[in-house]
Amino acid sequence: MKTRNLIFFTAILSGCMVGPNYHPPEVVVSAAWEGDSAEIEIALSQKEVIQEWWKIFNDPLLTAYIEQAALYNYNVAAAEANILQARALKKVTAADLFPHINADFNATKTYFSKNGPVFAIQAPTPSTPMTTIGPSALPFAIQIPQVQNLYNALLDATWEIDLFGKTRRGVEATEAHIGSATEARNDTLISVYAEIAINYMQLRSYQSQALLVEQNIELLEQNQDVVQKRVETGYSNDLDLLTIQGQLFTAKAQFPPLIAHIYQNIYTLSILTGKVPEALVEELMPVAPLPALPQEVSLGLRSDLLRRRPDVRQRERDLAAATATVGVAVASFYPSFSLGGDGGLQSLALSDLFQWSSRTWAFGGDFNIPLFQGGRLMGTLRASQAAASAAASTYYQTVLSALQETESALIAYGKDVAASRELEKNRDYNERLVALTDERYIRGLINVLDLISSQQKLIAAEEALLASDTTALLQLITLYKALGGGWDTSEICHSVE
Repeated sequence: MKTRNLIFFTAILSGCMVGPNYHPPEVVVSAAWEGDSAEIEIALSQKEVIQEWWKIFNDPLLTAYIEQAALYNYNVAAAEANILQARALKKVTAADLFPHINADFNATKTYFSKNGPVFAIQAPTPSTPMTTIGPSALPFAIQIPQVQNLYNALLDATWEIDLFGKTRRGVEATEAHIGSATEARNDTLISVYAEIAINYMQLRSYQSQALLVEQNIELLEQNQDVVQKRVETGYSNDLDLLTIQGQLFTAKAQFPPLIAHIYQNIYTLSILTGKVPEALVEELMPVAPLPALPQEVSLGLRSDLLRRRPDVRQRERDLAAATATVGVAVASFYPSFSLGGDGGLQSLALSDLFQWSSRTWAFGGDFNIPLFQGGRLMGTLRASQAAASAAASTYYQTVLSALQETESALIAYGKDVAASRELEKNRDYNERLVALTDERYIRGLINVLDLISSQQKLIAAEEALLASDTTALLQLITLYKALGGGWDTSEICHSVE
């Protein structure tokens, strides 16, 4: 019989949870990428996506800056603080599952009015002592001093039993919020890593472009000197000289903006790694070549994209939290039952406070049934249901956006690589042209202007190839970001406990 009572009491305390139970949404996604059949001239692999994708560029500085950003970037630090906040809020919500016990020590001094209810009792006289006033069966004397000191040393406890899961649904919501904050941090990591890689590639591209502009300026200055001498000897006219000078001015005008872009990229990299803007100027000013394009890109399975993408995972957690909040609203319609009690010591004299006769206690329960709330409960329920519906729509839209972003980046990268390959052929052609022209110039078959012209064509071909390679590298970074790689790097990330 005692066992049955224990089981029954436990069942009452645990109760049931009303409201909808959350089930992750099911999204059917094919395993193959659409880009595989889009005539992309790059080697694709369904191997698992490389988490530390920036290491394929074999650039120690780039790797170092990404590792520094994981530790010192302030956006990442703020996102990690949000995780800590979400975990703390879970503890706040879960606290309602347990009794709340407080200790209260207080003292009051009260002056009672003689015209008040206390002294409506007949005052004692010499012929009518205190012990004969009031109820005659009391085991103690009634004491009614006009000035009264009261000392209390009490413990009070309250416990609202979670019969219908209102608190437990709240805990579910806070757990989902922790997951959402974690995925938001992961998404921030991916964005910061991609931003660092993009700025680094742009920096190296601008540096290489500045070198080509300098070479072009030198050739134009040589061309100008030759034409100047030909004008002086009568072999050329002023029109040829003015044309060359105009080209020279145009080339020189390209140089200052490139230097500005170089500094801007360095400043951005400094900020992304948690430093002041000028911190990396000395380290990054030396010119370094643009990293080469990889021979193969690991895409993983298309059906695994939703598992990898932190933004999709975050929206799924938001949906879980919104669903649990509906359960909280539903549970608000049901009765609530709470237990309460207090006990301790109470005395009119401080010297008597800690005597056994000063003990006092009270115990009771409260069963509250919400009968009429003016539509507040129904409004709260409708609002939470609408929020859950919005969270579901946001989730599915994020899924579609993730697929669209990744497929677009894949096809764009493939076409950029194809363009770079054609421009590489053009660069090689112009290199052979310069070699042949130089040979003919040494043999005296052509003049120096023809040689300079072929060299200018080579510089133009190298500039076009540089721009195309830069575009392809930036698109590759966008592709890796879209694939969701880079956030599962615990060895370089903060440990959030």
